[in-house]
Amino acid sequence: MRNFKAILMSSAAFACAAVASNTAHAGSYAYGAGATFPQIAYRQLMDCLYDQVQGSPGKPGPLAKAANCTGFNGSGFGGGILYAPTGSGNAKLVLRTNDKANIGTPSNSVPYTDATIGVNATSDYDGVQFVGSDDVVTSSDITAWNSAGNPARFGNLIQIPALVGPVAIGFNGTDGTGAPLNILKPTPVGGSSGLNLSRNAVCGIVSGHITKWNNPILTALNGGVLGTGNITFVHRADGSGTTFLFSNALATQCQFEIGPNNETDSTTVSYALPWTDRSGACPRPVARGANQLNWPDQFPTDQCGNAVSNSGGGTFANASGSGSLVALVASTNGAMGYASSDFWLPVRTGGKPTANLQSQWDITNATGKFQPPTPAGASKAMASAVPQFPDMTTRVNPLAWSLQGVVPNPVLPDSYPISGFTWINMYQCYANHANGNNGFIWFRTWLDYLYGSSNAEQILNDNGFAKVPSPWLIETYTLLSDPNFGPAQTGNGGCATIAGAY
Repeated sequence: MRNFKAILMSSAAFACAAVASNTAHAGSYAYGAGATFPQIAYRQLMDCLYDQVQGSPGKPGPLAKAANCTGFNGSGFGGGILYAPTGSGNAKLVLRTNDKANIGTPSNSVPYTDATIGVNATSDYDGVQFVGSDDVVTSSDITAWNSAGNPARFGNLIQIPALVGPVAIGFNGTDGTGAPLNILKPTPVGGSSGLNLSRNAVCGIVSGHITKWNNPILTALNGGVLGTGNITFVHRADGSGTTFLFSNALATQCQFEIGPNNETDSTTVSYALPWTDRSGACPRPVARGANQLNWPDQFPTDQCGNAVSNSGGGTFANASGSGSLVALVASTNGAMGYASSDFWLPVRTGGKPTANLQSQWDITNATGKFQPPTPAGASKAMASAVPQFPDMTTRVNPLAWSLQGVVPNPVLPDSYPISGFTWINMYQCYANHANGNNGFIWFRTWLDYLYGSSNAEQILNDNGFAKVPSPWLIETYTLLSDPNFGPAQTGNGGCATIAGAY
């Protein structure tokens, strides 16, 4: 295993030397946008290594210091990173165009501006050096990258895992009438409630067939009637990597689940994920893992003009961004929805609780256990994915990472069943900035901190996330440090003749 502390200090020294001629040293920043899934953890990690972001008038102020951060600007170099959480779907557009004008409206959960350095909006960003995405790079993304002429402008598209996290199902705590849920089961270790949902129950709710809190399936799982009234399932309306992780898991896990059509119709129907990929090809897009789905409350017809059927009569609602989704769950009687665990109890003080789910191990071995969405459970889930890149040609291909970096149905004991990587997408080649602010260096130094610092690992755990497993870190650093294919500023390595991204 590489000495990550040595890597961090070496990279940090490189950063210091590279900006030594810049009189606005403290104003040297990197800029990114994308996934809301890791936004709070990213902000705390960025603030701990660099200067704390102060926000701007009308924008969120400084985020509270992470409990395991001993002090802001731990690198001693000043500067920082600004990250605009806009969703994974938007991230891919921003990376492909290298155009900050394409950054959408960011979530207000974390500061993404800083008036003290003159950045009051994303239009003030000094370029875009990276994006975050929970949705893996697809063949369509590579086609769009190549069609835009990006290999000649920016080099390869680089995709590497940033952290591991669970997608938790949080719930309001009341039934559809506003009465408190009657939860009798004990709360498991690491969980935030005693609400247990079997795979059949999750699939039935998401497919719109388990529609009431007094459904017999829920009653049997939880030792009595939980409540009455409608279950309102809240989903993301925007292009979301969290939706990809959620739907990619359920597309596999639900394919053989069956049950009654609803509480008043005993006809046996499939509980397979019915909501099709919003970007899928016509005439009939398929139901699969995607960053936006054809949910019945949002799209009466799909992109091909086919009616979106909700045969079970489930109740759905939608919101853009994880923060807005969680707020809608909190304000809607009988609601539940999905977001990363840092938006719910026990990670978020005062947040809403989360349900415990069955893993494949629990189902196969009839353990009777239900798994809470914890960093340990997510880490166990992703431990079954071990990368195999026989050569650099394979390693430099983002699709090879995408293919091996998803676990839609984890099989190891104590796995949390809806887990995944959130990814960093970046350029191979970076332009030299005339103003001396070469954001790539600041971002590259932060990657070393994220991957190699025990302090960073503690901050991840406190936010409900886990560190990338060692086999993936080894492959990540093999790519990052390759002299011909690794990321570099123009004029170096494989970027000798490429202008690079700004």
